[in-house]
Amino acid sequence: MILAVILLLGCALWALGEAIMLTGGQITVLGGTIATVGMTLAGASIWTLKDLPGMARPGRVGIALSAFGAFCFAMVMIIVLTSGVLGAIAEGAVEHSDIVFTPFYLLALVFIVAGMSAFALHFKNAPGAPAIAALVPAGLAIGHFLRLFAADVPAYHETLSVGLALYLGWLGVRRIALARALPQPEERQG
Repeated sequence: MILAVILLLGCALWALGEAIMLTGGQITVLGGTIATVGMTLAGASIWTLKDLPGMARPGRVGIALSAFGAFCFAMVMIIVLTSGVLGAIAEGAVEHSDIVFTPFYLLALVFIVAGMSAFALHFKNAPGAPAIAALVPAGLAIGHFLRLFAADVPAYHETLSVGLALYLGWLGVRRIALARALPQPEERQG
C-alpha cells in the first residue's frame, strides 16, 4: 500500500512539473526538478501494480518497461538541468529536437512505447476490463512514438508526459481501491 501511495505522489509531482514547463513554454529549473523527482518516485514505486488482480505477463512487462522509461526520462531531465543545456536553449544554440534525439531520450521512448503497448495487450485480454482500459495505453504508445516527428514541439512532449503520469496515477488509484476492497486478515488472539 505504501508503494501505491508513493506512486500517486510521484505521478502528481511528475504531472505538476510537466504542467509548470508547459505553461512556461520551456524547460525550467523548478518544473524540471519537480518532474524529475516525480519520475523517479513513479519509476521506483510502479512495481506496486504487479498486485493488481489478474496482472498477467504482458502487464508485468508493461510495469518493468514503464519503470525503465520513467528512469530514462528522469536521467534526460537531470542532464538537461545540470549540463548547461538550459543556458544553451535560452541562447538558441540548442533546440528541443537536440534533446529528443539523444540516446537516453530515445531509450526512454522505446521503453515507454513498449511498456504502454504491453499494458494495452494486458488490458485488452483482462477479464472484465472495459475497452477504454486498453485504448488509453495504446493511444499513449502511439502518441509517444509520434514524439519523434514532433521533436521541436515541446508542448506536445509535455502534454504527453502529463497524460502518462495521469494514466500511471490512475492505475495507482485502482491499486489502492482494490486493496482496500479486499478483506483484511483478522488479528489473532492469543
